[in-house]
Amino acid sequence: MGRGRSRSESSSKSRSRSRSRSPNSGHRGRSHSRRRGRTRSRSHHHDRRSRSRSSDRETTDLLKLCWKPLKDDSRNFDAWTHLLQYIEQLDETKAAREAYDDFFKRYPYCYGYWRKYAEFERRHKHYDRCTEVYERGVTAIPLSVDLWLHYIAFIKEIVQHQENAVQKTRVIYDHAIEACGMEFRSDKLWDEYINWELSNGETVRAGALFDQILSIPTLLYSNHFDKYKTFVNSNEPDRVVSQDEYSEIFAKVEPDLHNVVDGDLFLLEDCVDDSPPDYIPENGEEPPKKIFTRRKHCEEALRVLRAEILERRNKKYLLNEQEVSRRWAFEENIKRPYFHVKPLERAQLRNWRAYLDFEIECGDITRIIILFERCLIACALYEEMWIKYARYVESIGESSRARSIFRRATEVHLPRKPNVHLAYSAFEEKNGDFEKANSILANFDHRYPGYAVIALRRIGIERRFAIRQAGDRDSPDYSSVISRFERLIHDSRTPRKLSAFYALKLARFHAKTRNDRKLAEKIIRDAINRDKSNPQLYLALVDLAYTAPVFNERSVIEALNEVLESDQLSDEDKLRFSQRKLDFLEDLGTDVEALQKHLEYHTQLQKSIENVAVSNKRAADVRGSGDPLDKKMRTAACYTAYPTHQQQQYYAAAPSTDNGITVVGAAYGTIAAPPTAATAAATAAAVATVGQQQPQLSNTTQYYYPGQQQPPTIVQPVPVLTTIQPNYVQQ
Repeated sequence: MGRGRSRSESSSKSRSRSRSRSPNSGHRGRSHSRRRGRTRSRSHHHDRRSRSRSSDRETTDLLKLCWKPLKDDSRNFDAWTHLLQYIEQLDETKAAREAYDDFFKRYPYCYGYWRKYAEFERRHKHYDRCTEVYERGVTAIPLSVDLWLHYIAFIKEIVQHQENAVQKTRVIYDHAIEACGMEFRSDKLWDEYINWELSNGETVRAGALFDQILSIPTLLYSNHFDKYKTFVNSNEPDRVVSQDEYSEIFAKVEPDLHNVVDGDLFLLEDCVDDSPPDYIPENGEEPPKKIFTRRKHCEEALRVLRAEILERRNKKYLLNEQEVSRRWAFEENIKRPYFHVKPLERAQLRNWRAYLDFEIECGDITRIIILFERCLIACALYEEMWIKYARYVESIGESSRARSIFRRATEVHLPRKPNVHLAYSAFEEKNGDFEKANSILANFDHRYPGYAVIALRRIGIERRFAIRQAGDRDSPDYSSVISRFERLIHDSRTPRKLSAFYALKLARFHAKTRNDRKLAEKIIRDAINRDKSNPQLYLALVDLAYTAPVFNERSVIEALNEVLESDQLSDEDKLRFSQRKLDFLEDLGTDVEALQKHLEYHTQLQKSIENVAVSNKRAADVRGSGDPLDKKMRTAACYTAYPTHQQQQYYAAAPSTDNGITVVGAAYGTIAAPPTAATAAATAAAVATVGQQQPQLSNTTQYYYPGQQQPPTIVQPVPVLTTIQPNYVQQ
């Protein structure tokens, strides 16, 4: 026991001595621990900064990846939606503003993205920016009821603690009603405005709004009248109509009321205004209530006055119901009133055309303008609608508005479409601004080169300007016209077929406008030397001889013989010219021997072509039986005396066009045949593959050739070669 205590005491003393020898040992331990903590903290902070830099780099790379397809094609709508979706997730102000601003330069009719942009600014408490975005949005798409309602809700929120809050809100409501109150689906805006006025105790103002909506054809027109009846039956008559109308109605019914009512028809009483104050101070103290005097009518007076008020409005309602019924079928057929890049169905386009024609026939300019603006939201990517709108506005004498419409179309919605640029140019030329007309097409040609119709229109502008400058005094100076033609013909970038086409145009200009047939013939022969296998050039040479002011049989025959002696043309092409020579000799020739000799030549040429066709058929049969359907198609092709091709328009393919589909303008010269069902199906398939908006095929203005890289066959407005006549064919 003693030894145990001794060991314990010894141990205790030893620890005590140890502590006494190292009085700062605990401090050193804590200091060392803090150093380790600081080291870990610095290491953790360094890792966090490294991760932050890495995250920033990843974000930047992803953002660049989203922007990349848009740098290649700024009209790639799918790429825009992907970018904006990523921007929402990124939640970075600068990147979001850049993306949204660029997007709305191209697609301002996407009201949903205007709302997202405004909400983004609001979420970051940039209230001034949010207001600016809403203002830009309702300016770009003023008929968007939903966008106006969101804008109004935002204004209510930010002005509630400001003086004149009610007045500021009412101004926005009035702007909304002025912009889209006549829209057929604007009922929600009217209801909200009326309810807001009623919540403020402004029954007379609410009654005035009811008076407006009861005369406007809208989707829920009958609901508005039902609500108005409830409104009238719930308030004193002098509180639902203007003072002037109340006085008029009261004077009308007062004599009859005095015959059945003993005593006063109404009493005056003081009332406390229970409506909310104009604004709520930030300290939360409400201003004192207002006291006003109003009439309290007796029961019979109420009944008679209300009946008179409702009778007057019922007449408005019945007239409005007739207007709604006239438009109901059109409105019911509008399946997509909003903007989208996908093509509209043909039935939708027909409905819009018919609806616009109906409103134009009715003659209400305000309603016509509203309907055109509605139409353009759904049909923003269709040139015909913009052109129709601009022409209507011009027809009512508003040239400045027509110019604004053309600018919206060419600068925002359809910068790549040639027809609307041609229409805009023609509008400016019609109004005497030749320089502006030419610059419109020059800018388009610079951005999207390769459209022959643009080049020809620019030449036409210069030609007409030269005529106007000359007047009746001098002959026009066509030097600029000729030089522009020559540049197009000899430009190394111009395809050979297109160069020949321009040469034909220049030759016709010299022959018809300048009456210089020799120069015209020289131009054609020079073109033949450059493109000896082009039958259109030979045809123009023959036509030049045909149309000479003084008929010369020898000249025509020499031109035809030159074609038949060419070693660059195929036998099929020669057969067509041979038929034309045969017709000429039969109808206008004077040498029967020449006629007979050419008949023998023509028959021999035809037989030669038929023999080749038979040989081709036999060779195809020898190669293999194959599929019966393929065999039948080969047989049919081989028995064709010479191939017949559907004529195409001569417009050159632009190197960079919308969605890979070449857009061509209105036809010059001979109009090409409308596309076949197979052509239409192929075009529709190409559009579906790209996933981009394309106007529907038209049988009157333009066709589309997917994947076209070379200009199609040139078609000239010259007499068509007749087919082989049976009486010349030897059996």
